Amino acid sequence: MAIDGDIRVVCDDLQRSGGITQIYLRSWTAGDIVTFDNTADNHGIGSIKKAGPASADWFLYDCKAETATFDIAATKENGSTAFECTLSFYLPRMGGNTGALQNLGKFHELQNLLDTCVMGMATDSNGTHWVLGVSEKFSVGGDSSSEIYRSQTFADLTGMEGSTGAAYQDENGITVTLMAKQYELPRAYGGTLTPNLTAGTATTT
Repeated sequence: MAIDGDIRVVCDDLQRSGGITQIYLRSWTAGDIVTFDNTADNHGIGSIKKAGPASADWFLYDCKAETATFDIAATKENGSTAFECTLSFYLPRMGGNTGALQNLGKFHELQNLLDTCVMGMATDSNGTHWVLGVSEKFSVGGDSSSEIYRSQTFADLTGMEGSTGAAYQDENGITVTLMAKQYELPRAYGGTLTPNLTAGTATTT
């Protein structure tokens, strides 16, 4: 592959802001279908569906404002470049959801992350939907294949760090970190994302 275009920085680029505003997570399921966009000006994902095909279901993970990050770290060795794509976010208050604090509702959901193959989407403050754990390169079946769920570039839980704090003004919460190792830069989702903020869910088509 050869260099085939230029990259320019314009005023709009310099006015962009940092931060993640929304996080959506789901588990890979058998029969999931992903359509990749590989045009001259796009490195993205056009569609994410579950078996059927039908709309894929996602769950919203709220976090404290200005704590979530989506990071990319690339290393090249023996001609092969690996990208570690990391999504980290902070959940305030280690107790349960509003109401029965002793139920530890947050921990119940976080426990489910321990042993599942994760697909994530992080929407930044500029409106770009960064996809974590979905990669075409070295995938099983590739574009539009119902076997892509067998790929090993899914996102995985790599760490949690929580604390009640000691002083009354200390933070009380837990930081969650997900990471996907893949062999291409992360892609942005350009298809239809339909959130249901009341239910804490979303769908993609």
